[in-house]
Amino acid sequence: MDPFNIIVNLDSQKFDLNIHPQESEVFKILYHGGLVGEIIRTGKGSWRAVSVKDLDPDLEMPMYEYDGSIDDVRIILQGDHAQLIGQAIDNYQGA
Repeated sequence: MDPFNIIVNLDSQKFDLNIHPQESEVFKILYHGGLVGEIIRTGKGSWRAVSVKDLDPDLEMPMYEYDGSIDDVRIILQGDHAQLIGQAIDNYQGA
């Protein structure tokens, strides 16, 4: 599947995320062109986040780095973010 964009509200902030589907039920999450992490579908409507810090350091993708001088808000995959992003992915895919 080709990459696609979603808009999701996280902590009362709107984020335009670029989603890169990987192998079975894994989706890389990019924000402002940098990798934030990935989420994994663990069951119907159930998702688990993997922080960018926990991913393979040899990935050939730029890592997202927060820059307070240009970024309005900072995105971190935590709390219910995986579920909210996963729901948006499901909605996009018509699941």
